[in-house]
Amino acid sequence: MNNVKHPELTNNDWLRKFYYLVDMTGHLNKLNVKKQGTGNTILSLQQAVFAFEKKLELFITDIETGRPLHFETLKAIKDAFKERTYLFKFITHPHECAVDEVDLSYIPGVSVRDFELEVADLKASEIWVNKFKSMNDDLEKLARQQAELASNHKWTEMKKLQPVDQLIVKVWNELPVTYHTLQRVCTAVMTMFGSTYACEQSFSHLKNIKTNLRSRLTDGSLNACMKLNLTKYQPDYKAISNTMQHQKTH
Repeated sequence: MNNVKHPELTNNDWLRKFYYLVDMTGHLNKLNVKKQGTGNTILSLQQAVFAFEKKLELFITDIETGRPLHFETLKAIKDAFKERTYLFKFITHPHECAVDEVDLSYIPGVSVRDFELEVADLKASEIWVNKFKSMNDDLEKLARQQAELASNHKWTEMKKLQPVDQLIVKVWNELPVTYHTLQRVCTAVMTMFGSTYACEQSFSHLKNIKTNLRSRLTDGSLNACMKLNLTKYQPDYKAISNTMQHQKTH
């Protein structure tokens, strides 16, 4: 509501440091708890501090070796970044995909068995492997065009370029139905929210739907109203009309 933005929340390096701080603060809190209360002797307090100094050596080893055994929150977010990176790479490089590195738990209802079999079929198909290689060449050219236009501050020209997602989806839609599981994974990834903007739009449009007639809305009609408010799709009414049978005069 106050239009306060926090771009650091989309910065992976910043998030890793933040989760490291969360875990480290947790360890410090445990030390602090041991020092609280009555009846603690100077010897027990000293022992707690000395033990924490030894733990610090373990923590340093954890960070240096990249195995955050004692940083559970950091490990969770690090694993999540790693798993999603493999999943995102699959969308543009399915022919190079290692099936055991792709975590499909984020996509409910997808058969891991069918996914692995279809990946094997795709890798063996020279036609589709070359198709994705060609797509990546096009993506590289598009990235160079975007960089060149951005360096010259030609923002209007940049908007005229083909969107990256359209280029990717076009290739995936050309695959035959035998790759329906892979297509489903692609659709799920490409429709993931990159920000909370769409959700905020939804709440905003709900205010417009809340009229004195809202009690007559069914779940289906409410869902349709939300889709109409949020979609960018512009129907071709003339084409739709031409496909319908018109009532003739008698």
